[in-house]
Amino acid sequence: MYSVSVIVCTYNQQQTIGRTLDAILSQRSSVPFEVIIGDDASTDGTLSVCRGYAEKYPDKVRLLAWPENRGVLDNYYSCVREARGEFIMECGGDDEWCPGRIELCLAVMEQHPEVVQVFTDVFFRSARTGEVRPSGRAILQPGVTKGADMLKILFRQKASEMTSFAMTRRSAMIEVMDEYPQFFSGRAYPCEDKQLKVLMATKGDIFFSPECTYYYDIDSPSITHTPNQARKFYYAADMIRLSHDLAAALHYPEKELRSQDRHFLRLMFRRAMLAGPSLKLLLEALRWCRRYMFN
Repeated sequence: MYSVSVIVCTYNQQQTIGRTLDAILSQRSSVPFEVIIGDDASTDGTLSVCRGYAEKYPDKVRLLAWPENRGVLDNYYSCVREARGEFIMECGGDDEWCPGRIELCLAVMEQHPEVVQVFTDVFFRSARTGEVRPSGRAILQPGVTKGADMLKILFRQKASEMTSFAMTRRSAMIEVMDEYPQFFSGRAYPCEDKQLKVLMATKGDIFFSPECTYYYDIDSPSITHTPNQARKFYYAADMIRLSHDLAAALHYPEKELRSQDRHFLRLMFRRAMLAGPSLKLLLEALRWCRRYMFN
């Protein structure tokens, strides 16, 4: 039995995936760990690189190569289902771990059995400029945050630490996946981590360490780092919908989401203006505003 399973979801990251895997495999750990790579039907040389690592480290690296693109939810959570470890960690295929990351998170889990997720702070790194700096975006105080308090934070704040920056107890993770399967498969939602953070907060407490143990690449293209303003518009809209769907599932009062709604609605209007301006997007933003701010 592996104590830690590290999930690396990747798609067309031929230039960075080797660096990512090297940083994980070089971790010094007092417990065994495995690396599960989920390649989402890459069209460049990413799959070939990943196959090389699976062949070189057959006892440590497992490759799940999907023949067709499954999207972020099905890729990630299929890997979780395959994991053997007591704890789940993850790393983006263009990111990199600092030494000691596994040991830091394990020490917290051993000291705090009531904790279901351990987050650390991260470095933001620009491959374009070479700049490396602490994120400065942490919304949690160092130490333990009660699950009920974390839930309030997640429904009120516009953003929070990503699950890439966490170690999660797999037993609690599987529990929420089984209880709320609608949030963990398909293409209905734009991300894999918001729902996990919210639902994990119903299962236990959360720990935050201010130590930076992760390099997060801020230059790589993604749904939030793209010049496509319409794509950013619909991402903000989907985040509103996801939050309200989660609140409904947990019987959480919608009025507690108002500050978050305002943030994403402002983003929608801004993206609509930058996309032309686009009358279609502006009218759609007005409809969303009417639904979520005046009902």
